[in-house]
Amino acid sequence: MALYHYTPPKADHAYVGMWHIYEMEMWDASYFNMEIQAYVQIEPTEMGQFQFGLVSGGLDGHLDGDRFEFTWEGQDEM
Repeated sequence: MALYHYTPPKADHAYVGMWHIYEMEMWDASYFNMEIQAYVQIEPTEMGQFQFGLVSGGLDGHLDGDRFEFTWEGQDEM
């Protein structure tokens, strides 16, 4: 088996990367970390993905001043 180190393109803003979710208003950690550590990942292309609990999906965003705004589409267990 070969392993390769991936170096992503240089980011234009600080939001690029993987962000772990550690608190949610509607659910506790036993739910949102049910399958894996809950996360939101933003790529240098301003596209990304997320998962928390049994909900996963993709996002499409853009930088608006100091905020990263996005729309998303996903699914839950059903």
